[in-house]
Amino acid sequence: MAFDLVVFNKQVYIATTELVAQQVQLFNAASAGAITLASISDNMGDFAMEASFKQIAGLVRRRDVYNGSNDVASVRLTHLQNNTVKVPSGTPPVDFEQAQYNWILQNPALAASMIGQQLAVATLQDMLNTAISAAVAAISAETSVNYAASGTLAFGDLVRGAGKFGDRQGALAAWVMHSKSMTDLWANAVTNNEKLFVYGTVSVLRDPFGRLFVMTDSDSLVATTTTSDEPPVTTTKYKVLGLVPGAIMVEQNPDFDSYMQRSTGKENIQNSYQAEWSYNLGLYGYSWDITAGGKAPTNASIATSANWERTSTDIKDTAGVLITAS
Repeated sequence: MAFDLVVFNKQVYIATTELVAQQVQLFNAASAGAITLASISDNMGDFAMEASFKQIAGLVRRRDVYNGSNDVASVRLTHLQNNTVKVPSGTPPVDFEQAQYNWILQNPALAASMIGQQLAVATLQDMLNTAISAAVAAISAETSVNYAASGTLAFGDLVRGAGKFGDRQGALAAWVMHSKSMTDLWANAVTNNEKLFVYGTVSVLRDPFGRLFVMTDSDSLVATTTTSDEPPVTTTKYKVLGLVPGAIMVEQNPDFDSYMQRSTGKENIQNSYQAEWSYNLGLYGYSWDITAGGKAPTNASIATSANWERTSTDIKDTAGVLITAS
């Protein structure tokens, strides 16, 4: 059976991009836009900059109607410089042997389809996990929108956590939480949830009050600390994000590149597939600190609070709130 590396590579690309595009649309529709996975954008360079107007402090004043000659101090209209950071991604080499398919008279295109499907799932999960780690890092640094539950997560904790947004708590559209937190919530009498969307390890549910629950076992939602006691004591806490629409933006870039190579010298001829791409990541009300965080960030730097700088004057004009529970 003929085996064309160019055709094989193209089939992997088509399967990957089509599946990612389909699932991105489903996820955005089901998650109320709190985590937005955007279609392909032309983000040139290491960062994408966007200027916005800063909230003007003291814009409304009291005036003296009986003395019109008083001087009044002016206020200034200024810009905020927001940005998204480009996150480089790729696969390790994926090796397989064409001879195995020829031996059982199977079409090697099956391997192309399987690689494409698995890469689509892995790509979406990576974007979500990275985005969640960024949001946890940025919001955790803002103590005014952090709430610590006294034990395992209960619905009252969500109410109190949302209350950190004051009169803007109605803007919160979704809760992002670990399955452990979701299980605790169910055990504390949250019932009748409607399953909206499932893809890989990510599920989206709705609570009785209309806010969505996005459930994913992201490592970014788990914090483990170990004491120096003898024996050591390990404590695990779980993070819950309450997000507004547009809190997290992930934009795919049109730089997907892949290569298929054949090599000899082994018992059977070897085939190896490798791909690389990037996407831009941004948070509402926060900006990536170019000096501290640098370009081409690692997972560790994305998850570092100091690398995200709040640009919004009012904390209520940011991505959301953070709850910590056992």
